[in-house]
Amino acid sequence: MAWTTVATVLYWQWQATLEAELRQNINMARAIKEHTLQVLETIDQAILRLQTLATERKPLPQDYLRTANETGLTPNIITQLAFIDAQGNFQGSNLDPDGKRSGHVSLKDREHIRVHLHRGEADHTSRQLLDDGLFISKPLLGRVSGQWSIQLSRKVMGLDGHTLGVVVASMNPVHLSNVYSNVQLSPGAGLMLSGLDEVIRVQVIDGMSSGMGERVATALAAATLENLDGTMISMGHDGVERLVGYSRVGNYPLTVVSSTTVQEAFARWRTNRNMLLVMSTLSSLCVGGFLWLFRSSVRELAQSHEALVRSEAQAQQANQAKSEFLAAMSHELRTPLTSIKGFSELIAMRSKDAVTAEQADLINRAATHLNSLLSEILDLARIEAKAMPTLPETVPLRTLVNEVTALFQISAVAKSLTLDLVVEPNVPEHIHTDPLKLKQILNNLLSNAVKFTEQGHIALQVKLDLTGQQVLLQVSDTGPGIAPELHERIFEYFRQGDARVSYEYGGTGLGLGLSRGLAQLLGGTLTLQSAPGQGARFTLSLPLVQHGSTPTPAPANT
Repeated sequence: MAWTTVATVLYWQWQATLEAELRQNINMARAIKEHTLQVLETIDQAILRLQTLATERKPLPQDYLRTANETGLTPNIITQLAFIDAQGNFQGSNLDPDGKRSGHVSLKDREHIRVHLHRGEADHTSRQLLDDGLFISKPLLGRVSGQWSIQLSRKVMGLDGHTLGVVVASMNPVHLSNVYSNVQLSPGAGLMLSGLDEVIRVQVIDGMSSGMGERVATALAAATLENLDGTMISMGHDGVERLVGYSRVGNYPLTVVSSTTVQEAFARWRTNRNMLLVMSTLSSLCVGGFLWLFRSSVRELAQSHEALVRSEAQAQQANQAKSEFLAAMSHELRTPLTSIKGFSELIAMRSKDAVTAEQADLINRAATHLNSLLSEILDLARIEAKAMPTLPETVPLRTLVNEVTALFQISAVAKSLTLDLVVEPNVPEHIHTDPLKLKQILNNLLSNAVKFTEQGHIALQVKLDLTGQQVLLQVSDTGPGIAPELHERIFEYFRQGDARVSYEYGGTGLGLGLSRGLAQLLGGTLTLQSAPGQGARFTLSLPLVQHGSTPTPAPANT
C-alpha cells in the first residue's frame, strides 16, 4: 500500500511538472511571437508602400531612403529595402539608391526573386509564399549588403497586369537573436524561429546563436505545419530530448518555438523522486517518517498554489492601475485640447487672412480627432476598470434608429451606396436601455460599414428574436467580408483584421472592442456573421425588458 501511494504521488508530480513546463514553453512562444509579429508587420508595411509606388512609376533614389527610414527599423533590423526589375536585375535600394555601386547585379537566381518572376521554376519551399503574395526566404548572404539576412519580397504588377519587378526587404536576423538571447531561460533551453519550409531562421540555445539555415527536426516540422500552436516532446538533431511549445506568427509562414531539455525540466522532480524512494524504504521501519514526508510535499504544493494566487492578484492590480492611469491621462489631456479647439475656432472666426483661417481650421479638426481618440481610450479604461456607468431610461426605439441612420445618409450617398432602415411592425415603440451607449454602438457599426463598403448597399434592420424577449439590431453590408478565423480577433482592443486593413483604412482598432464591451454593459451581446466576398452582418442583441420596465407595444394597425 505504501509503495502504491509513492508511485501515485511520483506519477502525479511528474505529470504536473510536464504540464507546467509545456505550458510555460507555449506561453513563452506566444509572448516572443508578439514581438516577432510586430517587426514583420512593420517591415511588410514598408514593402507594401514601395510596391504601391512602383506600380505607378519606377522608384526614385529618395523613395528608397524615405520608405525605409519611415519604419524606424533601419539599419539594425531592416538592412536594405530594394527594387528588382522584371529581368531580375537590382535597380536600387536605401543602401545603393541608383544601383550604380552594385552594378545592377542580377539576382534572378535567388529564390525570393525566382518565386515571383518564374513561379513555375520555384521548388516546393514556395509554401513560404503567402496567398497575399508575401514570400519569406531562408537566411541568405546578401550580394549587395554583404550581410546575412532574411528576405521578405512581393511582386510588383503594372496596371496592365504585367510583372514590373519585385520589392525586397532584408531583415537582419541578429536583432531577433539578440532579443531571444536576452530572455532568461533555464540551462539548455532555447528559442527558435523556423519556417513552414522546415528551415531555421533564428535559433538561440543557452544564450548562444546557432543553427541558422539548418533543418528542423522532422516531428517538430510536421507538428508546426499542421497546427497553429501546441506542445510536444521532440528529439533534436543534437540528440537531446526537449519539451517544446510552439506558436505560429500570425498569418506568416513562420513559427516561434520555445524548448527546455527534459533533463533540466525534471531535475527537481528527480530529486524529489530519489528522496521519496529513500524515505519510503525507511517507512517500512518507520511509518511516521513517511507521513512527515507526505505532509511536507502537500505543504510545498499549497505554498506553490498560494504563490500562483498572489501572482494572479498582482497581475489584476497592475491591470487595474493601467486602466486608472489611462483614465487619468485622458482627463488631463482633454483640458489643453479644449483650449486648443477654442483658440483655433477664435482665430478662424477673427482672422481676415484666408491662409491663417484655413490653418486654424486644420488645427481644430486635428484637435477634434484627437479628442475622439481620447474618448475611446477613456471608455476602454472605464470598461476594463468596471467603472463605466449606465443610465437606462425608456427610449423611443424608432426615433433613435431613424436619427442614427440619418447621420450616415450623406456619407453613404457620397460613396454611391444605399443605406436602408427596416423596422419590423412587431417591434415595440420603446425599450429600457441607455440611449447614449446604444447610439455609440450603432454609430461604430454604421461607420465601419460605410468605410469598408465600396459598392452596393448597407442596411440597419430592427426586429425581435424568436422568444420575443430580445430586440435585434442588425447592421449588414456588401463589403469585402471577414474570414472566419478573424471573427474574434477584430473584437480585441487595438487589433484589426490584418496588416492590409490597418494600412489601407487606418484606425485605432478600438471601435468594435468598445462596442462589444458596451453591449455587455447593456446586458446584451454583439456578434458577427461574415465570409470573404459575402459582406458582413453585425447583430446587437439587447434585452427588451430591463430592471422591471415594461416595453411599450407597437401601435395597432387601424
